[in-house]
Amino acid sequence: MTEAGDPAIEALLATARADFASGLVAKAAALEALVGCAAWDDARRAAHMLRGSAGVYGFVAVGAAASAIDDFLCNGGRAPDATAHDFIRAKLCDLRAAAERASRGAP
Repeated sequence: MTEAGDPAIEALLATARADFASGLVAKAAALEALVGCAAWDDARRAAHMLRGSAGVYGFVAVGAAASAIDDFLCNGGRAPDATAHDFIRAKLCDLRAAAERASRGAP
């Protein structure tokens, strides 16, 4: 058993977090592409997975934007209307900005 705060464990966690952060811009772009081609089920799944992963790794702003998209797309399989598109696009901008900050190591 290892103690909490073990430097080896902390280093592994930091590496895993940095690896995840380095892929966030690509994940945001992939989600944006799914929305762009109206692949709503795939977009919801991608947002849901990003929501959970971002939470695990501690990227609160990324998780919040992905969560908003996930929640909004959980509408029983109906395609979003024009108002929903505007909301989703705004959240995609939030997600992209948060992903870029995270990938640069910013909080």
